[in-house]
Amino acid sequence: MKLYLENLNEHLDSKGYVFIPGHKYHELLLYFGASIEDLTKVESGYIHQLVNKDREESMSFRQVAFHRMLLEDEEDQGDSRGIALHSDSTLLKSDQTEATNLFVSEKNSDIKRSAKVSPANREAVSQIIDEEICSDSRVKISFKRSGTRVYNLPPPEYVVSTLPEAMAKLHDYFQPASHQHQSNLNQNSKTTIDDQVLIRINKDDENAEPTPEGIHQDGTEISSITLVGRKNVLKGRGGESRIWNLKQPGGNYDSDKFGEMKNDNQTSPVHHDFAWNNCLFDYALESPWETIIFNDRKVKHEARSFFRDEENVPCYRDVIVNFVRKPLLDGSDTKLVNGIKEETIV
Repeated sequence: MKLYLENLNEHLDSKGYVFIPGHKYHELLLYFGASIEDLTKVESGYIHQLVNKDREESMSFRQVAFHRMLLEDEEDQGDSRGIALHSDSTLLKSDQTEATNLFVSEKNSDIKRSAKVSPANREAVSQIIDEEICSDSRVKISFKRSGTRVYNLPPPEYVVSTLPEAMAKLHDYFQPASHQHQSNLNQNSKTTIDDQVLIRINKDDENAEPTPEGIHQDGTEISSITLVGRKNVLKGRGGESRIWNLKQPGGNYDSDKFGEMKNDNQTSPVHHDFAWNNCLFDYALESPWETIIFNDRKVKHEARSFFRDEENVPCYRDVIVNFVRKPLLDGSDTKLVNGIKEETIV
């Protein structure tokens, strides 16, 4: 497992993104402390169905909630990156029970972490700058996406599960030793925020899609998208996750299939600098726990529209997105201390 994690990190550093097959990501979550029972419950769709609708009325087809986890530096742990794992760690795919026993035993071994992981227990916010996301031009649904936005809290069933801490520890492993400069973030903070975003897109109409804003950045250091499940989604067409280099303009474009623009749409809002060869990765997440992790400072991304398979049957797509970044300089990020006092994360 140590070698596998190191290889993932190397690919993330060199390419700006890395894809993790569903069964491997599932194993990683078990390794970092998630229980099989909790993973099964999330995968069933039970948690996502409890998530409230987006506070933005035009996005009411989206159920969304943020669960904020904090990765706090501990000075006496040195400057080791992520987690020092044992070289003899192996996963036994053929026997889940043996694998689970292995994970339990390793939890009790000398695993060093660079951060203390805890929930913030407060509403999460995002603050993306105008240049990194479109709001009023080249979008399919217009509203102000940049600036400070506040999100729903997650269902209690997710908060008390073993998944948030396991996912936070895994993403802590992938954050770099030094975050890149962003003008609205405290790059030198000893605390890193990991917002875990539960999203269900209900395919109620043609505008219901994962990223109607098109190609964009998240205002984070590290982001990831994990498919939890899909219901009544057409296979083999639509739902592609695409990673683009920074040359690619933000916003939407019309395309029947990858590499071919619509010739009959003269009003297609494609920027003159748009180029298909700017696309670094194009893949539709279809199996549970398939994950793409990417460095938001190095690449842009989007998720394409998906389509209903059978008519008159509910159609939706469940994901968990992670946003890993330093705290905002304006004090919008807060945490609850001892369950009582609200403090600014600095």
